[in-house]
This record gives sequence, structure tokens and C-alpha cells, in this order.
Amino acid sequence: MPSSRRLKVTGLIAILTVLIIVYVTNGAKSTYNSPFYTRTVEAMNNRQNTEARQNVIAEEKQRLDRVERLQKEHDGAISAAAAAETGSVIVGGDAAKAAGAEAEPEKQKPLAADVKEAVGEAAGAVKDKVLAQADKVKPVAGRKTMADKVVQTKPAADGDDGVAKVGNVAPKKVSNAVAGEKHGPETEDDHKVEIELNDILKKGPIIIFSKSYCPFSKKAKHILLDLYNISPPPFVVELDQHELGSGLQTALQKSTGRRTVPNVLINGKSIGGGDDIEALHNTDKLVETVQSMGGKRVVSVAKKDAEAKTEVRFKA
Repeated sequence: MPSSRRLKVTGLIAILTVLIIVYVTNGAKSTYNSPFYTRTVEAMNNRQNTEARQNVIAEEKQRLDRVERLQKEHDGAISAAAAAETGSVIVGGDAAKAAGAEAEPEKQKPLAADVKEAVGEAAGAVKDKVLAQADKVKPVAGRKTMADKVVQTKPAADGDDGVAKVGNVAPKKVSNAVAGEKHGPETEDDHKVEIELNDILKKGPIIIFSKSYCPFSKKAKHILLDLYNISPPPFVVELDQHELGSGLQTALQKSTGRRTVPNVLINGKSIGGGDDIEALHNTDKLVETVQSMGGKRVVSVAKKDAEAKTEVRFKA
């Protein structure tokens, strides 16, 4: 038979167990019924509901966007097919509503007519631009540049002094040496060069722009001054000895399209350099060229020696 002490311990444990169970049960009920617990559970439920609603809204929006995109592609394919069949521009869908018009193919302007009109407008704009640029060309001393007589040398490289050299004297025919060239505001130096160039061109009908050390310049001067009697005689300008030589050479490039020397001008029109003068001399066309281009300003021109050889033997 158990002792009294063991019975007391067992009874005490049973009582404690019952008390603990009662306390836990009552404490849980109190916790569930407390305002803090209630608000916390409600907030958590609201947050979960909000996230669920947002997910549903996002999915619905994506679905609507996909449906709208497919509808637009479908409408575009139908419009393209109709345009290909009828050859006209068709405005359909939302674009027609925005423009306040209905998509009626028979009332639309034909695509070919639109293209033709656009091409005509572009051609007119290009023509106006070309004419505007041509009006900006400033002739030297009021004289027009001679398109079919101007020759073009290779573009000036760094360190190029503008003297004709082997490899850069091949003539190139250009329609207009200064067409499309942009001109900035005229500076005081440009004005001085313009005045000086005009004064030089008044010195006589034939002007030889030369450099004293250039062999091609020496050849041109030898032919025009030593082998021909020209009245009034050609006027020679040595650019390397002139205070405005560099500016004059730049101005000649703009007005005649030729930068290298010599540059022989007759009434303001360039007939080329040393090789060109030699070619005219060898083909007996120099007299005719001077007479035709010089006009009344050239009193007379003739060879000094009628028996002279047709080829110039000249050494620098």
C-alpha cells in the first residue's frame, strides 16, 4: 500500500496539472479576445487580401494589354491588305476616330499621288537651295567665272604652298569652282584682298599670278612674255613677294577653283597654268584663245618668231 507521503505528492502533482491546464486555457482565450491580438490579426489579413487584389489587378491588366495589342495587329494587317488591294491609304481604328474621319477607301488619296507630290516638293526644295547658293557666289571684279575653262588641282595638303608640282597639276574640269561653298562674315583682311584683286585685274586684260621660284610659273611667263607680242603686255603678280599674296591666292581659289600657280587670267577668267599655256602654244591655239577671250581689251597678239618650233624647250 503506498505511503501517505507518496499519495500527497501524487495529489499535489495532479492539482498543479489541473491548475496549469486551466491557466493555459483561460490565458489563450484572454489573448484571443484582447484588442491588440485582434488588431494584429485583422491587419495581417488585410495585408494578405491587399496583395492578393493587387496580383489579380496586375494579371488582369496584362491580359487586357495583350488583347489590345493583338487587336491592333489584327486591324493593321487588315488595313495593309486593303491598301495593297486598292492602292490607296486607309485610315482605320483609333487613328480614324482621332482624325474625325471614317475609313472609307474610296475617299482616300491614292498612295501613288502622295509619293509623286512628296517627290515634287523635295525636288523644288533642292532647286531653291541650289539657286540660293548660286546667288551667294561673288565674282571677282564683277566678272563671272568661266565654267568650261576652269581647271581644278588636287586639294591643298598640309604644308602645300600652292606652287604647281609634279602630281598636282593634272587639270580637272569642274562646273563651278565655288558652288555650294559657305561664306562667313567678311573680315577687314578679306575686304583688303578683294580691293587689291580688283585693282590688279584692272592693270590689263591678261594677268599672270606667279611665284618667283616656281618653274611652272617661269614657263608660263617665258611663253607669254618672250615668245609672243601681246599688247597690252601681260601683267605679272609675284604672290611670294606681295604683302597680300596668301590672301590673293585664297581668293583666286574661291573665284577660279585653282590654287596652284601659275594662274593665268584673261578678263578675270582662268585659262590654267604652265602646262595649259604650253599646250595652247604647241597646238597654235594661244593667239586664238587670247583674242577670243580678251575681246576689245587686247589690241594685238602674235608670235615673235613665225618659224619658232611648236614645242617649248624650257628649263627652270
